[in-house]
Amino acid sequence: MRICIFGAGAIGGMIGSLLKYNNIDVTLIARGEHYNEIKKNGLVFKSKEYNLDICQKFDVYQDISDIGKFDLVINGLKAHSANNTAKHVSQLLHETSVILPTLNGVPWWFFYKFGGNYDNYQLRSVDPNEFQWKFFKPSRVIGCVVYPAAFIKSPGIIEHVEGKRLILGEPDNLKTTRVEGLSKLFMSAGIKAPISKNIRSDIWLKLIGNSSFNPLSIITKATLKKMCETQETKNIIFNMMTEANDIAQKLNIPMKLDIEKRIEGARLVGDHKTSTLQDFEEKKPLELNALIKSLVELGNLTNTNIPTINTIFALSKYFAVENNCYVD
Repeated sequence: MRICIFGAGAIGGMIGSLLKYNNIDVTLIARGEHYNEIKKNGLVFKSKEYNLDICQKFDVYQDISDIGKFDLVINGLKAHSANNTAKHVSQLLHETSVILPTLNGVPWWFFYKFGGNYDNYQLRSVDPNEFQWKFFKPSRVIGCVVYPAAFIKSPGIIEHVEGKRLILGEPDNLKTTRVEGLSKLFMSAGIKAPISKNIRSDIWLKLIGNSSFNPLSIITKATLKKMCETQETKNIIFNMMTEANDIAQKLNIPMKLDIEKRIEGARLVGDHKTSTLQDFEEKKPLELNALIKSLVELGNLTNTNIPTINTIFALSKYFAVENNCYVD
């Protein structure tokens, strides 16, 4: 199997390092100083949880024009970049390639094989030009919910914070040969990769946290613990999660955890800044469209009243625009 990780950032670099360490060949696509460092010296991966501090050489490229097709492409780009580069990345795919997007928020393929009134609805907030639907094709997708936390400490160095779990699932929730094969591949590399019985339910469980904590954090500049322990912000989060679950109910997506337990889980993470707040402070493009604008779109689609989500989206967008890190 030929495997390519397009966007060997924190999560892509972590997955690539673990696969390579377990004798599974991987090609990396990176850019800038990160690419230069990996090309020259190899990719460093540090993890207390895995008890690893390793440096490995990879086949790594910036230019993908002559590297052929791959059986599995793990797309590690954030939602806005994945949309803009879809045509470019699609040249790595053959007809039966699998593409595994590791993005946060509501994915562009969410309504593929959904059934009912919303079957094949294409989300304008995350795929405004329909590039991903057209060039990647949803039939190639295996859904993925990413739980590990990692970051690029400096170019060529990935530091793993915690977490080993990638939840996998077919859009139609069937246990196919390809999703079983992918699960076994990841598990052989020490990555917990259970196959979901309802991938959208797992997406939603992570989404209700990301869509509330992350946008609110760039308004308040507060850590997860602070937002959960301050009554005013906790109330806002509770209302946002309730509204998100109202949308899920209209879409017949089952909920896996009650809201109080979801908030308590975030509180126990401690004084941790959300990835969105970290990106905001570094003036990097934010994932607000996939994390919360998508919920605004789904609220309109399902005729659901979501006043808190609408307000926090408007405020977070204002702060992002003022900070020159909003991607329309």
